[in-house]
Amino acid sequence: MIDFSNKLEGKVVCITGANGYIGSALTQELEKYSLKIIRVSRKNLSPKSGVEDWVLDLNKESSWIKIIIKSDIIFHLAGNTSVYNAEKEPKESLISTLLPIIQLINASKKISRIPRIVFSSTATVYGLTEILPVLETKSPNPITTYDLHKFFAEQQLSLASSSNIISGISLRLANVYGPSPTESLSQDRGILSKITRMMFELKDLEIYGNGEYLRDYIYIDDVVNAFLCASVLNYDILINKKNILLNVASGNGNSVKEVFSLISNEVERISGIKSSIKNVAWPKGVNEIEKRNYIASIELIKSLTGWEPSVSLDKGIQLLVKHYSKEYVNNEVS
Repeated sequence: MIDFSNKLEGKVVCITGANGYIGSALTQELEKYSLKIIRVSRKNLSPKSGVEDWVLDLNKESSWIKIIIKSDIIFHLAGNTSVYNAEKEPKESLISTLLPIIQLINASKKISRIPRIVFSSTATVYGLTEILPVLETKSPNPITTYDLHKFFAEQQLSLASSSNIISGISLRLANVYGPSPTESLSQDRGILSKITRMMFELKDLEIYGNGEYLRDYIYIDDVVNAFLCASVLNYDILINKKNILLNVASGNGNSVKEVFSLISNEVERISGIKSSIKNVAWPKGVNEIEKRNYIASIELIKSLTGWEPSVSLDKGIQLLVKHYSKEYVNNEVS
């Protein structure tokens, strides 16, 4: 892991969506450094020593003025995180994803302060990819409402960065997994955590289709590390690049079927529980993005920041299963 102590010392860091899956893990990591943390959420959070909490409406410019006046670095993680919620409520998804970005930019322009913004985007903005691994130079082709809105937000940040209003970096995250202080509430996120729980609860698992479609799984600690790398990336590079779009992934592909089996084997190894895994037909109405194959190129983020994944898939699954075993093995499961 990269040592960020000198680069982060004395900084004021704001995290929107701080109570979410990635936000809570990022907060936990930042507490190790000599800096000030501001957590922004829509509701009151459980107090943490040395952390300042603000309840703000990020759709309002006044909220962003308050944030930008105080903050050196802003990790923007708030907004809709569900593909299926975006399909059901496209207007709400657009508002929650794009309006805060617009108000952030307006606020920065109004007070003439250029903050470092690290935006949580998604690898699925690329759409259905045929050539692997996928480089950042590939033109996005969103096929879901959720991904379209994420792409809009990226472009809004890019436009503002090129005008020197903000210093924006969008991280296109692959399939993030691993334990965090807060689990994802979205039905279509945190799948590996959900199936690990199911295995400990003696529930049989179903894989849609043949399960051979590829995913690029990246451990939560490595994702947090990538956010920190982006937050301190040399500004001279950003001036030349304007807005930077970076893939955050492992750079390796594994089938969903393979990963389910790895988790099942690890659960059985430490608890004796054997899960049944069967293939079933794709449910009616499933979005085509679920059937994608994806492996990312991570050469750009490596070359710019020195970041690279430190947790292999095998090790990550061991850590994931161990985390949930503490809850199940010592209680329901004997």
